[in-house]
Amino acid sequence: MQNCHTPKNGLKGFTLIELLVVIAIIAILAAILFPVFAQAKAAAKKSAALSNTKQTGTGILLYSTDYDDYFPLMHSIDPITGTYLHSFWSTPSYRLHSVPAGWGANSAFTAADAVAWHNSTFPYTKNYDIYTASGQTLYTAGFSYTTAPAGLPVTSLATNGLLNAASASEVARPSQLPLATWSNGKEAYRGYGYTPVYMICPVIGTPGNPAPVCKFNAGGVPQAGSTRSLASRQDTYECTFEGASDTTHVFGDGWLVVATDSSARFIKHPAEGINTGNRNIPGYQYSKVADCVGDPVSAPGNLYVPARCVSAPGAGRYMSYFRPDSTFEYTIGPVGSALPCFP
Repeated sequence: MQNCHTPKNGLKGFTLIELLVVIAIIAILAAILFPVFAQAKAAAKKSAALSNTKQTGTGILLYSTDYDDYFPLMHSIDPITGTYLHSFWSTPSYRLHSVPAGWGANSAFTAADAVAWHNSTFPYTKNYDIYTASGQTLYTAGFSYTTAPAGLPVTSLATNGLLNAASASEVARPSQLPLATWSNGKEAYRGYGYTPVYMICPVIGTPGNPAPVCKFNAGGVPQAGSTRSLASRQDTYECTFEGASDTTHVFGDGWLVVATDSSARFIKHPAEGINTGNRNIPGYQYSKVADCVGDPVSAPGNLYVPARCVSAPGAGRYMSYFRPDSTFEYTIGPVGSALPCFP
C-alpha cells in the first residue's frame, strides 16, 4: 500500500530549517569573500595605475633625452610673452591648460597649452588615458563644454612643478625626487590638466619683452624680475576644487609616485597627525577633519600643512618633498618655519 505522505516522484524537498541553514552558510561565505573580492579589485586598480605612472615617467624622460636632458614645461606658458599661465598671478588668472591643446573655449591658448607637459610629451606616451585611474572623482564645475569634442581625456596624475624647464643634472637624488605623483588627490578633470605643486612666477611678459623662464632657484625667487621677498614661500600647493577629493589616500592608504629615474612605487601616508621624521612623504601635518581650505569634510590623509625648508637663511621656502636639490635629509619643521633643508 502506498504511503500517502511520500511524494509521488519519490523525492524529498528541503525543510524550512534546512533552507535557513543553507541561507546562513551563503551569507557567511559572502561576508568572508566580498571583502576579499573588494581588496583584489582595489589591488588590480592600484597595479594598473602603477603601470600608468611608470609609463608616464618613462615618456617624460624620453622627451628630456631629446631636449638635452631638460624636463618639459610643467604648466601652460605663453611662448610669445613668456608669461606663466597657471596661477593667481598670471593673465588670465588661475586657468587649467586644455588637454589636448586647442579645443573649445581654450582655442585662443592653443600655443600656450601645447607646451604644457600633458601635450608636449604625448608623442612619447601616445596615450592620454594613463593620466587617470578608476575611481577618480570627475570635477567639471566652472568649465565650459558647450563646444567640447567627444572623447576628451580625463586627467588626474600631476607632475612636480618645481622641475619646470629644469635640467636632469639639477636633481640631487634621482631615485627619490618625485617626477609625477597623484597629488590631485581623487579629483580628475575632463579635457584639462592641472599640476597643484607649482612655483610663484608673477612676471608678465610682452611680445617685445618676454618674461624670463620660470625655474626653481634654491637661493631665491624662481623667476628673475620678481619682486617677492626672498623670505616668503616661492611655491604653492593648491587644494583640490572639491574638499572631499583632497586626500593623499588615493590608492588605499597612500599614493603612487614615479621618480626622476623612472622608478615607480607606492608610498603610504598617515591618516592624520604630525610628521616629524619621514622625509619620503610630502606633508608636515595630515588631517581627516577638514581639507586645506577648511571645508567640513572627513577625508583621511589630507595634506593639511605642506613641509617647506630653505637652502640658506633668508632664501625662499620651497615644498621640501618636491625640491630638485633635496637630499631628503632636511628637518621637517612647524608651520611657517624656515628651517634649512640640509642639517
